[in-house]
Amino acid sequence: MKTVHVAAGIIRRDGNPDEVLAVQRGYGSMQGLWEFPGGKVERGETPEQACARELSEELRIQVTDLQDFYTVEYDYDDFHLSMSCFFCRIDPEGANTEPQRSDRQLDLRWVDRGTLESLDWMPADIGLVRALAASARSDGEAQEAETELVRRRAAIRRSMQGNKRADTKPEMLVRQRLRAAGLTGYRLQWKKAPGRPDIAFPGRKVAIFVNGCFWHRCPHCHPSTPKRNTEFWEAKFRRNVERDARALAELEELGWTAITVWECQLKRDRIEETMEHVIEQVRAARPGR
Repeated sequence: MKTVHVAAGIIRRDGNPDEVLAVQRGYGSMQGLWEFPGGKVERGETPEQACARELSEELRIQVTDLQDFYTVEYDYDDFHLSMSCFFCRIDPEGANTEPQRSDRQLDLRWVDRGTLESLDWMPADIGLVRALAASARSDGEAQEAETELVRRRAAIRRSMQGNKRADTKPEMLVRQRLRAAGLTGYRLQWKKAPGRPDIAFPGRKVAIFVNGCFWHRCPHCHPSTPKRNTEFWEAKFRRNVERDARALAELEELGWTAITVWECQLKRDRIEETMEHVIEQVRAARPGR
């Protein structure tokens, strides 16, 4: 499924930060539904840059103080939407200090966060609306709740940036055992094989994936799902699992032996059994077969 990356601005009203701007879509099959203004992230843009540009083009305003606080992940029928969301406000020194409705919108209005759920929203925006409404119901501590949303998003970003692809500890353990067994000449992150396997023996047509249990959803240890921003994590995990399954199916069609090694299978009490089985599979795949 194609992924479309967009950026949206949750514009807080000067003088009343509990009010945010909502726009009513005026075109397409979802005409009449409400959404937050924004648009597609173009090639070479960051989501923050795309958000500022789209709001300028759509509403004829300049925004400032952009804060990344939420990511929407949603599957429509024919594409997957990934939407970066930013708190922001209208720049008081810009040419316009009030948003201007475009011909693609039926209406726009400032809405108190506590009443956001009374509007008929785009399906992808419903989880975001609930998060914003919940922050408004914090007994006058809206700013503190908003700061917490921004903090959580920064923590998620750091976690994902720390999820390095190559030379992980589990992968190094597998490579060490392969070399000790005399199985050398492999390729790392081999782009010519579906799924870009962590370790590939092209001559033997063997692909080895060393999967982290959390990110790839291990069927053995069944890792938990984060309790915050659950929709985001469930969508991300689902895409990871689907991508892994596609790669394995494509390798099988091409006559490759695909081996998945899970992080939990490399713990001290299991690594010997795991790697013995992996080495047997690699040796069984004769070169040039």
